[in-house]
Parts: sequence; structure tokens; C-alpha cells
Amino acid sequence: MYQVLKNICFSVLFFITVSVWSQSASQVIQEAVAKSTDGSQPMASIMQDVERAAATASDSNKRALYTFLGSLTEQLGEYEKAATWYARAAAIAASPAPGAPALTSEELVLAAVRCSLSCGNNQQADSYLASIASTSSEETMAYYRLYKMWSWLCGIQSSQELLEPVTVLKTYATMDSMKVVRPPVYLTLWYLTGESEWSKKLQAEYPKSAETALVTGVAHMLPTPFWFFLPRDEVAVNNTASPTRSDVETSSPSGSGKSSSTGTAESHVVVKQQVGFFRSRDNAENLASRLRDAGFMPDISEEQRQSGTVYFVVTVPEDKDNSAGLRLKTAGFECYPVFADE
Repeated sequence: MYQVLKNICFSVLFFITVSVWSQSASQVIQEAVAKSTDGSQPMASIMQDVERAAATASDSNKRALYTFLGSLTEQLGEYEKAATWYARAAAIAASPAPGAPALTSEELVLAAVRCSLSCGNNQQADSYLASIASTSSEETMAYYRLYKMWSWLCGIQSSQELLEPVTVLKTYATMDSMKVVRPPVYLTLWYLTGESEWSKKLQAEYPKSAETALVTGVAHMLPTPFWFFLPRDEVAVNNTASPTRSDVETSSPSGSGKSSSTGTAESHVVVKQQVGFFRSRDNAENLASRLRDAGFMPDISEEQRQSGTVYFVVTVPEDKDNSAGLRLKTAGFECYPVFADE
């Protein structure tokens, strides 16, 4: 899912070359990339080096390095940290470092919002959005409205509450001022309602988009929580190609379930398969019951986010022959691997 989010939101990509970054920022980042590539230093240590360099850098370079840290932690799935780095970069009033991507503060705020939503912290997302509510940019306002809608949806507790936001989204789908975000609007409507109209519109109007790849099954949602925080209509659960879930169930992994990027052999050992990620213990218990009926031995654990929200994680231990994931999918359960800690 992370790749899809990158395509349907402001994409923050960094091409690490001397020509792209100012000399001081370039040196720090190239060194970080080299160390992460050859595995000579743990990723956590590499990021600490970048953070230390940023602490003594000029404002322009500090902004660039904070943005890089945001991009890096986002790619690692550490969305809470990524949101903080993007927000800190946005707060620095400085011109871009020579040759660096000329991201505006509003674009950086939107990146912080995206990451806040990805870790289920819609209250923080709303706080960031409030800082750009009076933007004069039509494009930024389109993303503001879309992200505000996603935040609203993340706070909904049941599919019965979908009528009003779906009505607003259908209005957005027809507005010229929202054209820049029309593909994700169509995708959201398809995901929430399961109505084929939105899938057909995507394929007809945006045949090469990432959203179309999703609705046609060419691409699949990767492990990131965002979409799975959204409630869905019963028709959508039955008709779309996404994993079956109820209320705000998610079959994507929590933050603790992401793979490590340190390059160590241990970090790539799959210890269990994550099958559900819920706000409701009842939903977690229901899924665990279905898993037991299918012959699996599920576990339920709690995970508390910085926002204070407690989630219930449903996992199944990996087999000695690493066949648990295949058996789960064969039995109709979507799952994602959880790797051993560093």
C-alpha cells in the first residue's frame, strides 16, 4: 500500500547525487546511503549520524536533511517519526539548499499529514492540516480537502456512518478544482462502497494510474495501515478485490511488524504472520475464532500508538517450513510476514 500512497499523494522522492544536494547535505546523505547499502552500519545509527549533522547545519541544509530523514523513515514504515521530521522541516523558514528539491512548507505539511494518517493518528493529521487551511494554492487545497476527508473517515467507527462522507466524495469527484486528486477520490469511493462505477471511471479516465492498477488487480496493497483504518460498506467488503474485513479491521501489519532494513540475516527471519489489526477487541476475537475454526493457533496482542489509541493485533506463528503464510492465504486469510527483531 505504501507505494500506492506515494503515487496518489505528493510524492517525495530523493535522488541522492552531488548535483541534487548542496555540498554539505550531499556528503552526509551519500555517506548514509553508502552505509545502508553495504550494511556496514545499523540503520538506526545511520539516521543518528544524519540527525547530528542536521543539528549543526545551516537552516537550508537542516531543512533538506530533516526532509531526507522524513523520506527515509517513511520508506521504513516508521510513520510517526516520519511525520515529525516532515513537520520539523516545514517549520524552518529557509530557501531550499542549492540544487535540492524545492518543496514548499505546505507540501512538507501534507507529507506529515500523510504519515500521520498512515499510523492512524487522525487527530495529529487534523492539527497539521489546520496550519494550511488558508492556503492560496488550488492544488494544495485539493490535497487538503482529500486528506481532511481521509482523516474524517479514519475517525468513523462503523459503516453506518459512511453516508455523509461518501456524498461529499461524490461531489468532489465532479469538481474541477479537485481534478488533481480525482484518481484517489475515485479509488476511495470504490474502496468504501464497492460500486463498479468508480472502478470503470478509473480505467476509462486514468488507465495508467496506480489506482487503476489496484482496482484491476495488477497491483496490490502493501503492508501499511492507512486504508485499513477506513470502515467499508458491506457491498464493498464482498465486491472489491481487497481482503475481507469488518468495521476497521486491517490485515496489514502494525508498526512493530515491519521488516528491518539493517541487512542482518536475523532481521529477515519470519517469526509469524499478521492477519488482523483492529481498534475493536471484539473484531480481533471474531477473526481469531475464524482462524481457530480453520485449524490455526492465533494470538492477540495489544499495541498502543503515540496518539493513545490501542490496537489489537492478530497473528499466527510461522511454521518450521515457512508455510503458514501460504496456508493462511489458501484458507482465505490475507496476511503479511512479521520479521524477527534486530
